[in-house]
Amino acid sequence: MAEAQKNVGINQSTLLSATTGKLDVYVLPLWQKKMLLPQGAVAEIISASQLKATKKNTSVGLLGQVTWEGEPLPVISFEAFNGDNSAPAPQKLAIVVAANLGEEHTHYALALQAEPTLNKIKIAEIEDLDHATTGAMEYLQVKYQNNLCVIPELDALEAKLKSLL
Repeated sequence: MAEAQKNVGINQSTLLSATTGKLDVYVLPLWQKKMLLPQGAVAEIISASQLKATKKNTSVGLLGQVTWEGEPLPVISFEAFNGDNSAPAPQKLAIVVAANLGEEHTHYALALQAEPTLNKIKIAEIEDLDHATTGAMEYLQVKYQNNLCVIPELDALEAKLKSLL
């Protein structure tokens, strides 16, 4: 199962595929920017009211857990994982398909500040911010619809999460 899910993130090949067609992408509202993730990387959006907060590891971005489809999933703050200031309490959670967490953890939840949108985008609609400084969990920073957006480095994010589990 994990092998089939290896390419769920936006990377160079998925960006190149968007040049001739459109790519279905979730625009996920983080605290001070937005994240772009392909539709296939997001299993579901749920309310953050289901979050069971924890005080352990919150400083590094592990906010607690949520039960989804009968399984406990870790809930993470992308901002904290990326070394940024902590964000306010989340309003929504994106259930993300995990590629590198192993058989026992096939999904995790990402803290969001509002309801995400699903958009069809072309590469021409994304402005690459070539010289933007990226964090450890960021593959690329771009502008989309006049918003600063981040394309995450999912391998790094999942490696950090795995080290905390």
